[in-house]
Amino acid sequence: MPESRAPRSAFATALVLLTARALTAAELAARLRRRGFSRDEIAETRARLEDLGYLDDRRTAGAWADAAARVRGLGPRRVREGLARRRVGREIAAEASAEAFPPGEEERLAGAALEKWERARGRAATPEARRRPSRSCAGGASPCVRPARPFSRRGKSGKMP
Repeated sequence: MPESRAPRSAFATALVLLTARALTAAELAARLRRRGFSRDEIAETRARLEDLGYLDDRRTAGAWADAAARVRGLGPRRVREGLARRRVGREIAAEASAEAFPPGEEERLAGAALEKWERARGRAATPEARRRPSRSCAGGASPCVRPARPFSRRGKSGKMP
């Protein structure tokens, strides 16, 4: 007969969840609710975790915003949207976004995004490079492209197989 394990407390479950991933207070509360814990247990657990320093929305939002900007290349607006999806308050999201994007950083990122976009479409990024003549024929195909031969299913004898 298999042994039945005692159900975990809300605090123990929260610790397990927080070791897997940094969560905001709202994300943690939603996950605990899905596991069947009462609102009182969740509020008590949340307060205890905040007192111990394990649950800090400002720290979590700042780390997520920095990683989203540096690693994933998201801009300020998309960082704020991502923090809103993680249920972080507007004030905290604005602070985290401001820390991840110091003054002048937005212009640099916009320039980098424009260069990437133009490289992907074969366009030159600088005005000087845009003035250089193109090697392709005007209004037609490039000289290196040969017309395709028509497809035929007929064999050497000229008959269909």
